[in-house]
Amino acid sequence: MKKKTQKGLNTVEGVYVPTLLTILGVIMYLRLGWVVGNVGLWGTFLIIALAHIITISTTLSMSSMLTNIQIGAGGAYAIITRSLGMEMGGAIGIPLYLSQAISVAFYITGFSELWVAFFPSHSIRWVGVIAWILLTCLSIISARFAFRVQYLILAAVFLSIISFMTGPTLNTGEMVLTGEMKDGSFWMTFAVFFPAVTGVLTGATMSGDLENPRKSIIRGTLAAVITGLVIYILLAIWFARQAPQELLLSDYMVILKLARVKFLIVAGVMGAVLSSALSTLVSSPRTLAALAENRVIPLWKIFSKKNKKGEPLYAILVSSMISLFVILLGNLDSLAELLTMFFLTTYLMINVVVLIEQGTGLTSFRPTMAMSIFVPLVGSIGCFSVMLLINPLFTGITILIVSMIYSLLKRKNLISPWGDVRSSIFVAITEWAAQRIMRATYHPRLWKPAIAIPVETPEDFRRISRFARNLVYRSGRLYYMTVYSEIVMDEKHKNQIEDALKPLTDEGVFVQKVFVRSDDFTSMLVRALQCFENSFLPPNTVLLTVSEDNKKREKMKELLDSLRYSKISLMCLWLHPKYNLGSEKSINIWLREKSPNNDLAVLSALKLAGNYDAQLTLCRVIENDRGKNKVEEDLLLFIEEARLPSNTKTKVVSGSFYDLLQEERADLTILGMPMNYEEMIHLIDMAPGSILFVGSDGMESLFA
Repeated sequence: MKKKTQKGLNTVEGVYVPTLLTILGVIMYLRLGWVVGNVGLWGTFLIIALAHIITISTTLSMSSMLTNIQIGAGGAYAIITRSLGMEMGGAIGIPLYLSQAISVAFYITGFSELWVAFFPSHSIRWVGVIAWILLTCLSIISARFAFRVQYLILAAVFLSIISFMTGPTLNTGEMVLTGEMKDGSFWMTFAVFFPAVTGVLTGATMSGDLENPRKSIIRGTLAAVITGLVIYILLAIWFARQAPQELLLSDYMVILKLARVKFLIVAGVMGAVLSSALSTLVSSPRTLAALAENRVIPLWKIFSKKNKKGEPLYAILVSSMISLFVILLGNLDSLAELLTMFFLTTYLMINVVVLIEQGTGLTSFRPTMAMSIFVPLVGSIGCFSVMLLINPLFTGITILIVSMIYSLLKRKNLISPWGDVRSSIFVAITEWAAQRIMRATYHPRLWKPAIAIPVETPEDFRRISRFARNLVYRSGRLYYMTVYSEIVMDEKHKNQIEDALKPLTDEGVFVQKVFVRSDDFTSMLVRALQCFENSFLPPNTVLLTVSEDNKKREKMKELLDSLRYSKISLMCLWLHPKYNLGSEKSINIWLREKSPNNDLAVLSALKLAGNYDAQLTLCRVIENDRGKNKVEEDLLLFIEEARLPSNTKTKVVSGSFYDLLQEERADLTILGMPMNYEEMIHLIDMAPGSILFVGSDGMESLFA
């Protein structure tokens, strides 16, 4: 009968023990006593509470995400990637991996310094190299074997705690309840203590090697955090009870003097430091392998490979070599703060992910471990606040590095197989804005061109795409509207539409496609526009083109008649078959006194002139020359009050409008919409250039 093989690490050995040993590290042994001496027991309680509020919030946020997704390999990187996309996952994951790999060197260097303190004749560098070789061999043999070695280290840590709490008292006075903060402010002391509780993701990083990642990470991490909280509170009380304040402040190794068996303290300190190094050396290659599996990094084929035991061998070797290089460099204390920033950035993003998922109300966010949105909010604010408290400069550098990596990965057009929730942020903002806009009273001051363009084919749109672009660019909107008769629009037609719109979308123009299936082009377009009337961000103008084809002209006449009573402005563009828009340098606007179309005519001309860099000329027809000066003065006042460009020209002429229209040639002439279709065709037939007819619905104001 075959033995049943275990699929992965269980909760205790894969999560609880490595996480707890990372929490019960050097800070507990060598800095907790100083913290008590500097701020007193009550201040220490507050520091421990604040630190654990942040880490427990992060742990709960992580737990909530784990009950909503299948995490796979990569731990925190995987959580962020599945919610914010490959780019943001990589922007956080790459610095996180480097922080993990370099942290191994810091742990080993700390162990070496402690070793040399007891054995002064030994070389600190060789002690570090030997420790590195042993830990690397353990991580290559097996993650399971490496974590089982930590049971022995955990035993040494607990024995050291027992030795400390059963040792002699050196305090003949009262407990150290308050501190004078002689060696630093409260927040500086908090910054010294906080790295003690930043090991909450140690177990999560092993997600790909756990038998049941979802349950193990949640239970193991929460249990480790709570155990660490209890131990830190007990030890803080014991330091305050057993030693005088002066000794706590002056001697970082005071715990040795308070221990019953000093050797157990030494073994516990060294074991805790080595354990942190080992667990990080085992977990950091998993992050690298996960980055490689998602093709986020170069040489991903190499780093994603695993041996027969499932160990990412090449990732382990590279991670080990990085840590060895840092060990040989020596003291890198300034870099330690930057690494802490990368860890805190990871914790911050985990909280932000849950905040986004929960705050945007996505139906897909249905964690079985639900919690108040207050939890990720506290975690997010707490993490960012701690970053600023530790080092504002490194906080800025961290944000810059993450932004640069994100920008580089964005260019790779990485595709996430899980989807992400980035767009939900903008949807939520849009929905919030839409509710307020729909309740707000419209004012003409808010007008901007939002042009609906009905076309039968993409080629029809191409002919006017440059004009349409210059009419709406930069802040306007364009609605591409078409009717198709097939049951399903074929892919070829869709691709042609995309190709026609691509130049506009590449420039950032707001473009919305509106497809309606029907055999009746005219009536369905009118109905579609009517549906838009009470929607969010509707079009405010319809742009039609006048064709040379008589059948199309008849269709346009029918469409114009249908639209005249709609709550929407109209534009009809006639492009001269020979001159088109000429050099695009001159625009004549023919204004009639008190015409309701004047405002739309000038506003449209302003957009076109700005994008074409064209000369505007305001034209007026008068019966005779007697009132010419008065009209010219009125036009100059009009230019001033309407805030038109200072180089805007005026032209006041007397005579027949039709004759003058033929004489005053421009690349584009803008006229008010005639009352009947026949009059519009008559003007087109006599015009020497292209014409834009405008008919206002009264929703624009040039003077707003």
